[in-house]
Amino acid sequence: MTAPQSGEAEVVAVVLNWNNFDDSDACIRSLLAVTYPRLRIVLVDNRSTDGSFARLKESYPTIQFVANAENLGFSRGCNNGIRAALSGGSCEYVLLINNDCEIDAGALEPAVAEMQAHPDVGVVTAKIVDERGRIWHAGGTISLLRGQSYARGFREPDVGQFETVCDTEWASGALMLVRREVLERVGLLPEEYFFGVEEWDYSLQVLRKGYRVRYVPRFRGMHPGGGSHDNHDPKFAYNYYRNKLIFQERHLGRLLFKLWLLPFLVYLKFKMRRHISYLASITYANPSQSPVDEVVFAAWMAVRDHGTGELNEGTMQRFQSVLEDWRKQRA
Repeated sequence: MTAPQSGEAEVVAVVLNWNNFDDSDACIRSLLAVTYPRLRIVLVDNRSTDGSFARLKESYPTIQFVANAENLGFSRGCNNGIRAALSGGSCEYVLLINNDCEIDAGALEPAVAEMQAHPDVGVVTAKIVDERGRIWHAGGTISLLRGQSYARGFREPDVGQFETVCDTEWASGALMLVRREVLERVGLLPEEYFFGVEEWDYSLQVLRKGYRVRYVPRFRGMHPGGGSHDNHDPKFAYNYYRNKLIFQERHLGRLLFKLWLLPFLVYLKFKMRRHISYLASITYANPSQSPVDEVVFAAWMAVRDHGTGELNEGTMQRFQSVLEDWRKQRA
Protein backbone atom coordinates (compact mmCIF):
# COMPACT_ATOMS: atom_id res chain seq x y z
CA MET A 1 0.00 0.00 0.00
CA THR A 2 1.28 3.47 -0.86
CA ALA A 3 2.25 5.55 2.17
CA PRO A 4 -0.14 8.46 2.74
CA GLN A 5 0.98 11.94 1.76
CA SER A 6 1.74 14.31 4.64
CA GLY A 7 -1.43 16.33 4.07
CA GLU A 8 -3.70 13.31 4.56
CA ALA A 9 -2.93 12.75 8.25
CA GLU A 10 -5.10 14.62 10.72
CA VAL A 11 -3.27 16.70 13.30
CA VAL A 12 -5.01 18.06 16.40
CA ALA A 13 -3.41 20.99 18.18
CA VAL A 14 -3.87 21.18 21.96
CA VAL A 15 -3.54 24.63 23.54
CA LEU A 16 -3.80 25.19 27.31
CA ASN A 17 -5.14 28.54 28.55
CA TRP A 18 -5.04 29.91 32.07
CA ASN A 19 -5.91 33.58 32.61
CA ASN A 20 -4.18 34.71 29.42
CA PHE A 21 -6.44 35.79 26.58
CA ASP A 22 -3.84 37.78 24.62
CA ASP A 23 -1.27 34.99 24.29
CA SER A 24 -3.87 32.30 23.64
CA ASP A 25 -5.51 34.52 21.03
CA ALA A 26 -2.18 35.05 19.22
CA CYS A 27 -1.42 31.31 19.38
CA ILE A 28 -4.79 30.35 17.91
CA ARG A 29 -4.46 32.96 15.16
CA SER A 30 -1.10 31.45 14.20
CA LEU A 31 -2.65 27.98 14.10
CA LEU A 32 -5.50 29.17 11.91
CA ALA A 33 -2.92 30.58 9.48
CA VAL A 34 -1.12 27.22 9.17
CA THR A 35 -1.08 25.91 5.58
CA TYR A 36 -1.37 22.25 6.60
CA PRO A 37 -4.78 21.09 5.30
CA ARG A 38 -5.98 18.82 8.12
CA LEU A 39 -5.53 20.63 11.41
CA ARG A 40 -8.07 20.81 14.22
CA ILE A 41 -7.68 22.88 17.37
CA VAL A 42 -8.65 21.96 20.93
CA LEU A 43 -8.34 24.71 23.52
CA VAL A 44 -8.31 23.57 27.14
CA ASP A 45 -9.01 26.05 29.92
CA ASN A 46 -7.57 25.51 33.40
CA ARG A 47 -10.48 27.24 35.16
CA SER A 48 -9.48 30.78 34.30
CA THR A 49 -10.87 33.50 36.54
CA ASP A 50 -10.21 36.52 34.31
CA GLY A 51 -12.92 35.93 31.70
CA SER A 52 -10.40 34.81 29.07
CA PHE A 53 -12.13 31.47 28.47
CA ALA A 54 -15.46 33.11 27.64
CA ARG A 55 -13.72 35.61 25.35
CA LEU A 56 -11.89 32.84 23.50
CA LYS A 57 -15.09 30.84 23.04
CA GLU A 58 -16.80 33.91 21.64
CA SER A 59 -13.85 34.75 19.35
CA TYR A 60 -13.39 31.23 17.94
CA PRO A 61 -16.76 29.42 17.76
CA THR A 62 -15.49 26.80 15.28
CA ILE A 63 -12.76 25.26 17.45
CA GLN A 64 -13.26 22.67 20.20
CA PHE A 65 -13.16 23.72 23.85
CA VAL A 66 -12.54 21.71 27.01
CA ALA A 67 -13.18 23.28 30.43
CA ASN A 68 -11.25 21.85 33.38
CA ALA A 69 -12.99 22.06 36.75
CA GLU A 70 -9.84 23.45 38.39
CA ASN A 71 -6.31 24.58 37.58
CA LEU A 72 -4.76 21.17 36.90
CA GLY A 73 -1.30 22.40 35.93
CA PHE A 74 0.30 21.72 32.56
CA SER A 75 0.35 17.93 32.20
CA ARG A 76 -3.05 17.18 33.70
CA GLY A 77 -4.60 20.10 31.88
CA CYS A 78 -3.12 19.14 28.50
CA ASN A 79 -3.97 15.48 28.99
CA ASN A 80 -7.68 16.30 29.03
CA GLY A 81 -7.17 18.06 25.72
CA ILE A 82 -5.21 15.10 24.33
CA ARG A 83 -8.03 12.73 25.33
CA ALA A 84 -10.48 14.97 23.50
CA ALA A 85 -8.18 15.03 20.46
CA LEU A 86 -7.93 11.24 20.33
CA SER A 87 -11.57 10.50 21.09
CA GLY A 88 -12.77 10.97 17.51
CA GLY A 89 -10.51 8.24 16.17
CA SER A 90 -9.26 10.17 13.13
CA CYS A 91 -6.42 12.03 14.85
CA GLU A 92 -3.02 10.62 13.87
CA TYR A 93 -0.77 13.23 15.49
CA VAL A 94 -1.19 15.58 18.44
CA LEU A 95 0.50 18.97 18.30
CA LEU A 96 1.30 20.31 21.75
CA ILE A 97 1.84 24.05 21.65
CA ASN A 98 2.20 26.47 24.54
CA ASN A 99 -0.36 29.23 24.45
CA ASP A 100 2.47 31.80 24.39
CA CYS A 101 4.05 30.16 21.34
CA GLU A 102 3.22 31.01 17.72
CA ILE A 103 3.82 28.45 15.00
CA ASP A 104 5.10 29.35 11.53
CA ALA A 105 2.52 28.92 8.78
CA GLY A 106 4.46 26.22 6.93
CA ALA A 107 5.84 24.39 9.95
CA LEU A 108 3.58 21.36 10.12
CA GLU A 109 4.24 19.87 6.67
CA PRO A 110 7.91 19.00 7.33
CA ALA A 111 7.13 17.68 10.82
CA VAL A 112 4.40 15.34 9.58
CA ALA A 113 6.50 14.30 6.57
CA GLU A 114 9.33 13.28 8.95
CA MET A 115 6.92 11.20 11.01
CA GLN A 116 5.48 9.46 7.97
CA ALA A 117 8.89 8.77 6.45
CA HIS A 118 10.17 7.20 9.69
CA PRO A 119 7.64 5.07 11.63
CA ASP A 120 10.08 4.73 14.54
CA VAL A 121 10.03 8.49 15.17
CA GLY A 122 7.64 9.00 18.05
CA VAL A 123 8.05 12.72 18.70
CA VAL A 124 9.23 15.61 16.56
CA THR A 125 10.54 18.72 18.30
CA ALA A 126 10.74 22.16 16.76
CA LYS A 127 13.25 24.91 16.27
CA ILE A 128 11.91 27.56 18.64
CA VAL A 129 13.21 31.13 18.56
CA ASP A 130 12.35 34.19 20.62
CA GLU A 131 11.02 37.51 19.35
CA ARG A 132 14.60 38.68 18.72
CA GLY A 133 15.45 35.65 16.58
CA ARG A 134 17.55 33.98 19.26
CA ILE A 135 17.35 30.21 19.68
CA TRP A 136 15.22 28.99 22.56
CA HIS A 137 15.27 25.30 21.59
CA ALA A 138 16.95 23.32 18.79
CA GLY A 139 16.99 19.90 20.38
CA GLY A 140 19.26 19.09 23.26
CA THR A 141 20.46 16.67 25.92
CA ILE A 142 19.47 15.59 29.42
CA SER A 143 21.98 15.01 32.21
CA LEU A 144 20.81 12.71 34.98
CA LEU A 145 24.04 13.53 36.79
CA ARG A 146 22.96 17.16 37.13
CA GLY A 147 19.23 16.67 36.86
CA GLN A 148 19.16 19.21 34.07
CA SER A 149 18.32 19.58 30.41
CA TYR A 150 20.39 21.54 27.92
CA ALA A 151 19.01 23.15 24.77
CA ARG A 152 21.41 23.46 21.85
CA GLY A 153 22.32 27.02 20.97
CA PHE A 154 20.28 28.54 23.79
CA ARG A 155 20.17 32.35 23.40
CA GLU A 156 22.37 32.25 20.29
CA PRO A 157 21.20 34.25 17.25
CA ASP A 158 19.63 31.89 14.74
CA VAL A 159 21.95 32.17 11.75
CA GLY A 160 21.32 28.73 10.29
CA GLN A 161 23.72 26.78 12.52
CA PHE A 162 21.11 24.12 13.34
CA GLU A 163 19.49 23.40 9.98
CA THR A 164 20.08 19.63 9.90
CA VAL A 165 17.37 17.16 10.86
CA CYS A 166 18.74 14.91 13.62
CA ASP A 167 17.90 12.73 16.60
CA THR A 168 17.82 14.46 19.95
CA GLU A 169 17.31 13.51 23.60
CA TRP A 170 14.34 15.69 24.45
CA ALA A 171 11.49 17.58 22.89
CA SER A 172 10.28 20.93 24.14
CA GLY A 173 6.69 20.93 25.34
CA ALA A 174 6.38 24.43 23.93
CA LEU A 175 6.04 22.94 20.44
CA MET A 176 6.13 19.20 19.79
CA LEU A 177 4.33 16.76 17.50
CA VAL A 178 3.48 13.37 19.03
CA ARG A 179 2.41 10.24 17.19
CA ARG A 180 -0.92 8.79 18.27
CA GLU A 181 0.67 5.35 18.67
CA VAL A 182 3.11 6.81 21.18
CA LEU A 183 0.31 8.35 23.24
CA GLU A 184 -1.44 4.98 23.27
CA ARG A 185 1.64 2.86 24.01
CA VAL A 186 3.74 5.14 26.22
CA GLY A 187 0.85 7.06 27.72
CA LEU A 188 -0.07 10.69 28.10
CA LEU A 189 2.09 13.36 29.75
CA PRO A 190 3.33 12.39 33.24
CA GLU A 191 1.06 14.00 35.81
CA GLU A 192 3.47 14.00 38.77
CA TYR A 193 4.69 17.43 37.64
CA PHE A 194 2.64 20.60 38.03
CA PHE A 195 4.39 22.77 35.46
CA GLY A 196 7.74 22.01 33.79
CA VAL A 197 10.10 19.01 33.64
CA GLU A 198 7.31 16.79 32.28
CA GLU A 199 8.86 17.24 28.81
CA TRP A 200 12.18 15.74 29.99
CA ASP A 201 10.38 12.83 31.59
CA TYR A 202 8.16 12.15 28.61
CA SER A 203 11.06 12.31 26.17
CA LEU A 204 12.99 9.72 28.18
CA GLN A 205 9.92 7.47 28.36
CA VAL A 206 9.50 7.68 24.58
CA LEU A 207 13.16 6.83 23.98
CA ARG A 208 13.07 3.90 26.39
CA LYS A 209 10.09 2.46 24.53
CA GLY A 210 12.25 2.27 21.41
CA TYR A 211 11.03 5.36 19.58
CA ARG A 212 13.21 8.21 18.36
CA VAL A 213 12.85 11.88 19.20
CA ARG A 214 13.64 13.94 16.12
CA TYR A 215 14.58 17.59 15.66
CA VAL A 216 13.20 19.15 12.45
CA PRO A 217 14.40 22.75 11.93
CA ARG A 218 11.66 23.68 9.44
CA PHE A 219 9.14 22.80 12.14
CA ARG A 220 9.47 26.25 13.65
CA GLY A 221 7.79 28.56 16.12
CA MET A 222 8.32 31.72 18.14
CA HIS A 223 8.32 31.70 21.93
CA PRO A 224 8.92 34.98 23.79
CA GLY A 225 12.34 35.20 25.44
CA GLY A 226 10.78 35.76 28.85
CA GLY A 227 8.68 32.63 28.47
CA SER A 228 5.48 32.08 30.39
CA HIS A 229 7.04 32.65 33.80
CA ASP A 230 9.80 34.43 35.68
CA ASN A 231 12.50 31.93 36.65
CA HIS A 232 13.25 34.05 39.72
CA ASP A 233 9.68 33.98 40.97
CA PRO A 234 9.98 31.98 44.23
CA LYS A 235 6.67 30.22 43.58
CA PHE A 236 7.95 29.04 40.20
CA ALA A 237 11.30 28.08 41.77
CA TYR A 238 9.54 25.97 44.39
CA ASN A 239 7.56 24.20 41.68
CA TYR A 240 10.68 23.70 39.56
CA TYR A 241 12.78 22.16 42.34
CA ARG A 242 9.92 19.93 43.47
CA ASN A 243 9.66 18.73 39.87
CA LYS A 244 13.41 18.27 39.57
CA LEU A 245 13.50 16.09 42.68
CA ILE A 246 10.59 13.97 41.41
CA PHE A 247 12.36 13.53 38.07
CA GLN A 248 15.66 12.53 39.63
CA GLU A 249 14.18 10.01 42.03
CA ARG A 250 12.04 8.53 39.28
CA HIS A 251 14.89 8.06 36.81
CA LEU A 252 17.82 7.37 39.13
CA GLY A 253 16.01 5.03 41.50
CA ARG A 254 15.77 5.52 45.25
CA LEU A 255 19.33 4.52 46.16
CA LEU A 256 21.12 6.55 43.48
CA PHE A 257 18.77 9.45 44.19
CA LYS A 258 19.88 9.53 47.83
CA LEU A 259 23.51 9.63 46.69
CA TRP A 260 22.72 12.37 44.15
CA LEU A 261 20.92 14.40 46.80
CA LEU A 262 24.04 14.89 48.93
CA PRO A 263 25.99 17.06 46.45
CA PHE A 264 22.76 18.82 45.54
CA LEU A 265 22.35 19.88 49.17
CA VAL A 266 25.94 21.09 49.18
CA TYR A 267 25.13 23.18 46.10
CA LEU A 268 22.09 24.68 47.84
CA LYS A 269 24.07 25.57 50.93
CA PHE A 270 27.26 26.95 49.43
CA LYS A 271 26.82 27.76 45.75
CA MET A 272 23.22 28.41 44.88
CA ARG A 273 23.01 32.01 46.08
CA ARG A 274 26.02 33.00 43.97
CA HIS A 275 24.64 31.13 40.96
CA ILE A 276 21.18 32.74 41.19
CA SER A 277 22.78 36.17 41.71
CA TYR A 278 24.74 35.70 38.48
CA LEU A 279 21.62 34.69 36.57
CA ALA A 280 19.82 37.73 37.95
CA SER A 281 22.68 39.98 36.81
CA ILE A 282 22.13 38.94 33.18
CA THR A 283 18.33 38.95 33.44
CA TYR A 284 17.22 42.08 35.29
CA ALA A 285 17.84 45.72 34.50
CA ASN A 286 18.24 46.21 38.26
CA PRO A 287 19.65 42.91 39.61
CA SER A 288 19.64 44.16 43.20
CA GLN A 289 15.84 43.92 43.15
CA SER A 290 15.78 40.24 42.17
CA PRO A 291 14.52 37.88 44.90
CA VAL A 292 17.69 35.78 45.23
CA ASP A 293 17.13 34.89 48.89
CA GLU A 294 13.52 33.95 48.16
CA VAL A 295 14.59 31.60 45.36
CA VAL A 296 17.08 29.89 47.68
CA PHE A 297 14.39 29.63 50.36
CA ALA A 298 12.02 28.10 47.80
CA ALA A 299 14.62 25.47 46.87
CA TRP A 300 15.10 24.47 50.52
CA MET A 301 11.33 24.22 50.99
CA ALA A 302 11.14 22.02 47.89
CA VAL A 303 13.68 19.62 49.43
CA ARG A 304 11.81 19.65 52.72
CA ASP A 305 8.47 18.90 51.04
CA HIS A 306 9.70 16.33 48.51
CA GLY A 307 7.69 13.14 48.76
CA THR A 308 5.01 14.61 51.04
CA GLY A 309 2.19 14.64 48.49
CA GLU A 310 1.29 15.47 44.92
CA LEU A 311 1.97 18.82 43.32
CA ASN A 312 -1.19 20.76 42.55
CA GLU A 313 -2.71 24.21 42.92
CA GLY A 314 -3.31 23.63 46.62
CA THR A 315 0.37 22.74 47.12
CA MET A 316 1.39 25.99 45.47
CA GLN A 317 -1.03 28.00 47.59
CA ARG A 318 0.33 26.44 50.77
CA PHE A 319 3.87 27.33 49.73
CA GLN A 320 2.74 30.90 49.06
CA SER A 321 1.46 31.13 52.64
CA VAL A 322 4.77 29.75 53.99
CA LEU A 323 6.66 32.27 51.86
CA GLU A 324 4.58 35.17 53.13
CA ASP A 325 5.18 34.12 56.76
CA TRP A 326 8.93 33.90 56.03
CA ARG A 327 8.87 37.38 54.51
CA LYS A 328 7.15 38.79 57.59
CA GLN A 329 9.77 37.25 59.87
CA ARG A 330 12.55 38.86 57.86
CA ALA A 331 10.89 42.28 57.66
